[in-house]
Amino acid sequence: MKAKMKAKIKRRRRMSPLKRFLVILGSVVGCFLLLVVGYVMYFFIKFDRIEDRQTLETNVNAKFDASAVCETDKEYSVMSYNLGFGAYSNTFDFFMDGGTQSWADSENTVYKNLNGALNKIKVRTPEFVFLQEVDEHSTRSYYINELEFINLILEDYDYTYAYNYYKSPFIIYPFEEPHGTITSGLATYSKYGITEAHRRSLPISDSFTKVIDLDRCYSVSRIPVNNGKELVLFNVHLSAYGSDESVREGQTTMLFGEMQAEYEAGNYVICGGDFNHDLISPEGSEGYSTWACPFPRSVIPEHFSLAMDLLGEENKNKLQMTCRDCNEPYTRGHTNEFIVDGFIVSDNVSVLDYKNLNTGYIYSDHEPVHMKFKLD
Repeated sequence: MKAKMKAKIKRRRRMSPLKRFLVILGSVVGCFLLLVVGYVMYFFIKFDRIEDRQTLETNVNAKFDASAVCETDKEYSVMSYNLGFGAYSNTFDFFMDGGTQSWADSENTVYKNLNGALNKIKVRTPEFVFLQEVDEHSTRSYYINELEFINLILEDYDYTYAYNYYKSPFIIYPFEEPHGTITSGLATYSKYGITEAHRRSLPISDSFTKVIDLDRCYSVSRIPVNNGKELVLFNVHLSAYGSDESVREGQTTMLFGEMQAEYEAGNYVICGGDFNHDLISPEGSEGYSTWACPFPRSVIPEHFSLAMDLLGEENKNKLQMTCRDCNEPYTRGHTNEFIVDGFIVSDNVSVLDYKNLNTGYIYSDHEPVHMKFKLD
């Protein structure tokens, strides 16, 4: 045995430098491929969609007035704001848009952006608020429970929370600042009691691109009205990254089908949030951004309209943009901007006023949308 070992060592010593290099290189490449295959297997084993038609818990904040009743022929207001998980100051760029950053600059930045955005909401005292990209426990936002922080500021509301990304697999890219794991969702706030709410899982891509998309969903919250009907609120965040025509069609078909069913049941319907589509460009326009194609107005059901379309062409075209490209820090007049946030309403909801508010993207890569309305 000892003689065999000595012979083996001797042969190794006689190995040429080139052969020795190739053996070492092959070992390194093999280990790398093993790690890559192992990570891909881990990701797809870990990736698991949230069940559809999940019942959502309704939560009452400290100063919520449970005696308030929603009424017809009374002016109300609603706001929608994608908070960008508290990371998107106007100097922030994002790696999935061609930038470099994947985390907020600091914990302090997250709190500063959330506080600034929420104060923009609170000063207008809307009765209803739709929020998107609210993190609960995510690497990208330093594991800050943003929902708890929001509830300290919006303290006189009832609310529901629907996960749009729940305990995601650990995303190792970018390698110098891994995006990490994500727990995030949609929060819907109401100054009137939410009697029932549920979460609907939207269709997403079945291909590898699903690893860069969220577990897309919308939430549905029901609020009684004094005439026996209900105000039904749809909070949405449709696909952007990795979406294709079949995914877009599947998502809008599902969403519009449920909205139409609520209208046919005699209810009032308001759908709002981040549609991740260009809401201002005509359908069929060419040369659009790959992630913000024109919204398919032609498939909006009868008795429904984009609220901004009710303003008339002249006023609609004066609206402030609501979202910027994040491949670079924001520069007004240079950075690409779109309108992707807004509301769709049923024809028994009268729009009294509609504004996209301008903050200069100081707190998020999105701008808040504010709408006044009444129930007919």
